[in-house]
Amino acid sequence: MNNTVSFLVTACIGLVGAFLFQFLHIPVPFLLGPMVAVLILSHVTKWRFYWPKALRNYSLIAIGYSLGAAFTGDILKNMYTHIPMMTFVTLLTFSVSLLFSWLLTKFAKVDYPTALTSSVPGGLTQILALAEDLKGINLTDVAFFHTIRVILIVVLVPFIVHIPALQGTTSTLPSLTTGTSTTLPIWLLVVLYIFACIVAYRLFKRWRIPAATMLGPIVVTIILNVFVGIPAFDIPEWFMMLCQLIVGTHIGLMLHPEHLTHKKVMLPLSVASALALIAVAFLMAVFFMPAVENTSIVTGFLSLAPGGIDQMGIVGHEVHADVSMITMYQVFRMLFIYLCVPPMITYAVKRYRAK
Repeated sequence: MNNTVSFLVTACIGLVGAFLFQFLHIPVPFLLGPMVAVLILSHVTKWRFYWPKALRNYSLIAIGYSLGAAFTGDILKNMYTHIPMMTFVTLLTFSVSLLFSWLLTKFAKVDYPTALTSSVPGGLTQILALAEDLKGINLTDVAFFHTIRVILIVVLVPFIVHIPALQGTTSTLPSLTTGTSTTLPIWLLVVLYIFACIVAYRLFKRWRIPAATMLGPIVVTIILNVFVGIPAFDIPEWFMMLCQLIVGTHIGLMLHPEHLTHKKVMLPLSVASALALIAVAFLMAVFFMPAVENTSIVTGFLSLAPGGIDQMGIVGHEVHADVSMITMYQVFRMLFIYLCVPPMITYAVKRYRAK
């Protein structure tokens, strides 16, 4: 098969996997579905698969833009007074991740850079992109660990916030505004942000900054949207699903199950890690957040749960929680992870190789 036919076959398999996972109500279907479908068929058939890496790069640029667009001027102003508490809970959550990275190294015999990347409580797409950029990390281990965590968190968190005993604790504070009016036509905003995000990606890549495909667009979008005052535009949901499908298909072709180390140890550790992060978030939501931030238990829990801005925001709307507080905490942790963790992992990789 030539590249065109191989590409079309790969795309069809990814689409089938996405719609199948959506039909089965599996979390993040347009990312996990193509990843699993392509992973399985690429190993059990002799078909030739082809997926241009440029597609993955531009999809990650779009995802990075959407994450940067979530950081508005209102959130920045309100973050100032909450920084001490947000820093404390973020470091506490990260400490739990460091503990499990040590356990992975000790009991599963995973090299420390891979263990650290596997344990960081970030988004599945973003962490896998970072892992791929950092050479020498076992991408299969990282994907396995984060996939188990995402599934458990997306399934368990909505169940927990719907516990009847917590329903009386929800709040209905008004949410923050997420944009400003502008006289610029939408097409000009789209062209401007596309150009800025691609330039930022290329500059970050030239400067050898980890995860340049996402960090570049995140940073430049925050600068233009918050500090320059050029409002970000909304990306259609179908386009974000397409980006997830492209990234998921790419990841599926990159994974090699035969490289998964110590399977019997990895599974219980991945489950224990997700449950520990959920438990820490719930305990802080019960004992710290109401006293320090004057939030409801549900709002505090959704603010701290490591499930991502989009998923936790959707659940927050459904249970009438304070979405502004949830967004602030989720955005702060996102920025901490994507701005501070890549240099940390890069340093760990260099130290590990040096030894």
